[in-house]
Amino acid sequence: MSRNGRPAHAAERLSALLRERYGAKAVLLTDSGTAALTAALIATLKDRREPAAAVALPAYGCYDLATAADGADARVLLYDLDPHRLALDEAQIDATLRQGVAAIVVAHFYGCPVDLSLVNRLAATTGTIVIEDAAQALGATVRDRAAGSQSSLAVLSFGRGKGLTGGSGGALLAHDKAGERILNIARELLGEAQRGWVELLAATAQFVLERPNLYALPAALPFLHLGETIYRVPRPLRRPTRASCSVVAGTWLLAERETEVRQRNGERLLRELRAQPGFETIVPPGHTRPGYLRLPVLASPIVRRAVAEPAARRLGVMAGYPRVLCDLERFGERCLNRCPPARRAPLYAPDARAPCKSRLRAAESVDSESRGSVGRAASRRQDRPLRALMDRRGRTICFTRSRPDTY
Repeated sequence: MSRNGRPAHAAERLSALLRERYGAKAVLLTDSGTAALTAALIATLKDRREPAAAVALPAYGCYDLATAADGADARVLLYDLDPHRLALDEAQIDATLRQGVAAIVVAHFYGCPVDLSLVNRLAATTGTIVIEDAAQALGATVRDRAAGSQSSLAVLSFGRGKGLTGGSGGALLAHDKAGERILNIARELLGEAQRGWVELLAATAQFVLERPNLYALPAALPFLHLGETIYRVPRPLRRPTRASCSVVAGTWLLAERETEVRQRNGERLLRELRAQPGFETIVPPGHTRPGYLRLPVLASPIVRRAVAEPAARRLGVMAGYPRVLCDLERFGERCLNRCPPARRAPLYAPDARAPCKSRLRAAESVDSESRGSVGRAASRRQDRPLRALMDRRGRTICFTRSRPDTY
């Protein structure tokens, strides 16, 4: 706590906001979403009193999943995803849970929500703790409930590019008695917070440079690693910084308004893309609504080649997760299985993804005759569908993912 008590007050305010939005019974604030997931995995293994038990992770996903499992020193059992829906396969989830995993992590990738009712029902029969990774799910809902409120535990992230950001920060939410018990164990794992000046500067820079027409500036700085998927070694678990709680709580309403506009932009862009050859959109269940933190679609090989050019990166079009987790050099030995051969190719496929920012005005409609640098690159390849990625000023307005049947 600071001398005037303000950091503690900001943490209490943020915790109250999280309880209200997600209906959580308990909240634990951390210095990152990865720290929250790491603490959840360690605490689950301690609670189960089986340190050698495995945890289940999606084979395709953010490399921070691997970092968290490394930090927990947990053995890992991988399960696959349906690339056309970014959803779960019932038979594979059932088989995974029956192998006695202590916890299963289910993520809402790119803001596309997953209904966890099936996972919860199957996990109840095996005593497995379900951890909902809602780091990318701001604004996403399942049956009108916020993604991040469906299971025993949920993980949130307030890092860069997460929609609601404090420069850093994360949270672990508990929704039932088992979750509360594990959260209390996790609370004892956290060290003291750092001062947080670096994170505060990062948050300030993000707010200044978030406009689409300014994206080329930070994208040209390689040390920022914008859009890159990087494996990070585990760090000590800490409480949130003094600044991050204040920034997240102070921008709460702004982030809500941003989410509403981003959802409208995402839905509008999808209507245009569905009419374009060379694209296949991700189809979420009818009782869900994505938050569209990113807008993933499946794309033709010609579009992928255009997206791989440097000009596309400067405009915000970039590759997604290039490898499945079991192929990470520092992580593969921890995995008890590999991806099923028949399903590996879609997971390798690069995707491109872009924020549906509120800075993109509705009046700037998708124009198939746009002439941005990426549009010109596509035109040289006779790939007119890529022009649907551009607005009239040549700015990128959505991302693409590879079509799996081309591998």
